[in-house]
Amino acid sequence: MHRNYLKLFLIFVFVFGLIKCVYAQNTNTLKIGVIDVKKVVKNSKYGKEVMNKLQQKYNELSVKIQEKAQKIQDLKDEIEKKSSLWSQEVREKKQSEYQKMLRELKTMQEDAQYEMKEYEKKMLDPVFKELEKVIDEFVKVEKYDLILEKNQPGIYYVSEELDLTQKIIDLFDKHYEKLKKKQGK
Repeated sequence: MHRNYLKLFLIFVFVFGLIKCVYAQNTNTLKIGVIDVKKVVKNSKYGKEVMNKLQQKYNELSVKIQEKAQKIQDLKDEIEKKSSLWSQEVREKKQSEYQKMLRELKTMQEDAQYEMKEYEKKMLDPVFKELEKVIDEFVKVEKYDLILEKNQPGIYYVSEELDLTQKIIDLFDKHYEKLKKKQGK
């Protein structure tokens, strides 16, 4: 899901850059830059905060799944150790219970995966919206004609002068601090 938003964001930035390029004022040189969006999210204050929340949610869901898996393992161990002592009826009941628990675990895993995907979307959407604002403002102020995502297919080399990632991280951190102050009021 995160990749889809990243792709949409990059397409927007690319199209914006192309439009600006077409309407550039009588100049023969283009001002081009690249940004590693993953790195911006990973290393910015806002991104780190959101990634920590995502990790906490993941850990929460993992604990529940691990507890269920342990119960299943305990039942399996019990069946293996004691099944020869049980009657046919008890053995079948325990096997049925074991199969039911396996289905429940599978459902629990699918639900957790879906829940995590939705939570990730909910948490990352605002990050990308705010990052888009920062990049848009940066492009206007610095008069860039084209901004590309550094890790897109087809981009094999980028000189360090064109890599704007750290500048964007710094601007994004400042923007986030202002945003937090506004929300605090």
